[in-house]
Amino acid sequence: MATELNLTKKETAALDRIEAELKSSTTRGMAKTEASVEGIGDLCEKYKAIKAALRILVKILRKLGTIGNKAADAIEFLMGLADTVCPA
Repeated sequence: MATELNLTKKETAALDRIEAELKSSTTRGMAKTEASVEGIGDLCEKYKAIKAALRILVKILRKLGTIGNKAADAIEFLMGLADTVCPA
């Protein structure tokens, strides 16, 4: 995919970072547990770890036209929610 989209090394690294974080055992476990203060803290930690990479992902998606723009809008919306729940 990186070659087809002519992604930079920075963009490819951002995608790899997101993928690695999402594949980690602790992230997969979060989706199955009930919301708790501790769980939210862990989730915020994960979000902060990949926030910069998500911004790069949004830029990549915007290169894909209408569908990419809609996906980017959805990610930006979710990031806005995360920023509210997980203040800096």
